[in-house]
Amino acid sequence: MQRENGFTLITLMFLLGLAVIAAMVAFKTAPAYMNYFTVKSSLENIIADGTDQSNQEIRKSFAARLNVNFIEGITAEDLEIDKEEGVLTLSVPITSKEHLFGGVSISVDLEAKASAPIK
Repeated sequence: MQRENGFTLITLMFLLGLAVIAAMVAFKTAPAYMNYFTVKSSLENIIADGTDQSNQEIRKSFAARLNVNFIEGITAEDLEIDKEEGVLTLSVPITSKEHLFGGVSISVDLEAKASAPIK
């Protein structure tokens, strides 16, 4: 007698449940990662504009880039500027906490960073 192979209804429901949970996590974390890559690109562009800028000019340029890219929850005051040992380092912490369901939340902590030697 040959044994039949295949999914049972319970297996299908379980796999669909896992797929739904994975999709929920992806949809909730995607905006944080999109903000991260946008902010990182902005920091790299600020450094490409020149490392001889004052801190005030850097913050002003960063604020303008945040405004153009519609980034919410991050301000120019969050920008950390470090000019040590002849290297300009710009970094911005990006934190996002999103509610999934019930009492379950997901937290994403990232740090966008760019650095270059001061000319």
